[in-house]
Amino acid sequence: MRRISLLIITLLTIAVSATGLDFFREDIEFELGSATFKVDGVYYFRNNSSREINRVLFYPIPVDSLYGEAIETKAIALADSSDCLVKVQPNGFFFSIHLKPYQKGRFHLAYTQNLKGKQAEYILTSTQNWGKSLEEVNYQLSIPQNIKIDSISYLPDSLQTKQGKHIFHYHRIDFQPEKNMIIKFE
Repeated sequence: MRRISLLIITLLTIAVSATGLDFFREDIEFELGSATFKVDGVYYFRNNSSREINRVLFYPIPVDSLYGEAIETKAIALADSSDCLVKVQPNGFFFSIHLKPYQKGRFHLAYTQNLKGKQAEYILTSTQNWGKSLEEVNYQLSIPQNIKIDSISYLPDSLQTKQGKHIFHYHRIDFQPEKNMIIKFE
């Protein structure tokens, strides 16, 4: 199932990148609970062509024995606050993008996923299918203080503790992830 998801992502991305659509930034807040993982972000796209772009993109969600299905999904075009969610599947969801020539667009995409084990994952490696690095990423990972972290696949730039949570901050420029964000905990 995971290979099929990655194949779909690759094919959709190749088709989209040939049309002048560019995915260049993401600002995401991750929230880990004892049984859920919430991903809530703003994703930035740019139309580099003289033609209007109307496309449907696939947003992958990890699926295996450690992860349940997404229990909530959201896709909102921030330019006009319109719902752009097209279809939800166990391994992700489809959302539509409409951009005029040379226009930039911001999309609020989010999901909450049930966890069946002591691990959460956010798929970053699909970014490689765009054929270029993300210009900028900003991540914030919030974890309740009562959850003990065994490992995180990316070291944060800074850490703060407030209101009963550990908050990990990440800022990257020219980011081409080679692995997914994986958080293992007890």
